[in-house]
Amino acid sequence: MCAAKTEAPWYNQRPGQMRSSAPQSEQGSHDRVYAGRTTVAMPVKERIETLAKPKLSRSTLSYGPSLSWGNQQTMWELTKGAKSAEPSDRILSLAQSKRNLSTQEDLKPQWEYSCGRQSPIIQVSGAARKAVNSERIEQLAQPKNNHCNYTENRPMYEFSCGRSSPVEGPAETAKTAAERERTNQLAQPKKVHSEHQASREVQSILTQAAMNTRPTERLDQLAEAKRRPDGPFREPEWPVCKKAMKAQSTERTRELSRSKGLVEGFQGNRHVMWNVSKSAKQAVATRRVEELSVPIQRESMDHVQFNPDVFKVSETAKKAKCSVRTEELAQPISRK
Repeated sequence: MCAAKTEAPWYNQRPGQMRSSAPQSEQGSHDRVYAGRTTVAMPVKERIETLAKPKLSRSTLSYGPSLSWGNQQTMWELTKGAKSAEPSDRILSLAQSKRNLSTQEDLKPQWEYSCGRQSPIIQVSGAARKAVNSERIEQLAQPKNNHCNYTENRPMYEFSCGRSSPVEGPAETAKTAAERERTNQLAQPKKVHSEHQASREVQSILTQAAMNTRPTERLDQLAEAKRRPDGPFREPEWPVCKKAMKAQSTERTRELSRSKGLVEGFQGNRHVMWNVSKSAKQAVATRRVEELSVPIQRESMDHVQFNPDVFKVSETAKKAKCSVRTEELAQPISRK
């Protein structure tokens, strides 16, 4: 006898095997060819019912013993031989905890002055406090002497970008120099304009006359609140009469309703993106354009900040005389 042929579950069937027992009249109109083979599809209604079934949950399938994590229960049950067995000397030796050779005083706080390692800062021992330095240590402890031509640097990073500040105390000759008329003129503060008015304070004090005044009849009339009637009002929607529905607009109304036309020769805005012409792609820059496209090479701040004469004024600049036009422009504006 032949064993009865059992049909595979729907989720293990191939597309060609699904619903192979359906009548020929239902399968004929749904046959499809995939990679040279014919696949018989089920009717649309049965296909929708098959897809509507929930997916088989495989969490119920058991692949091993059920475990409850977080307790002392073992994965597999211990045998009686394992429960009654005695450990060997080697296992007992390995089961011993590591001996702590450090004392409580030697322990240093972690994560205090380093990234997870013990702090190198420890207390100085008494022997180290009473020790005498050798000649070599005293020689190394001496600070470095300055050069004979050394001049003290001005405070750095105070009024400039890393270079020494040009601000310094006045010289003795500058303190005893005679005053000039031009210098005294420039030292005068700027005068306030004759029509200048200072800012008014936020809180002003009312005068006695303003407190004792009485408003006029017009002010009393304007100060009264607007009176609003209680109703009844017209409904927001009302029927339109037949005359208004049959009315025709005049020629003037039609003329005013026309939209404003564009001026002759008007051109709309150019699009943000446009195709580049072939002539522009094949164009060759002239020698002047290439010369202008070369970037200006300036000295970097790394070289400028080490220049000791960067703030010094040249001798020719000190002896230079300004032109008549410069003196004319340097004159202050005379305000009445």
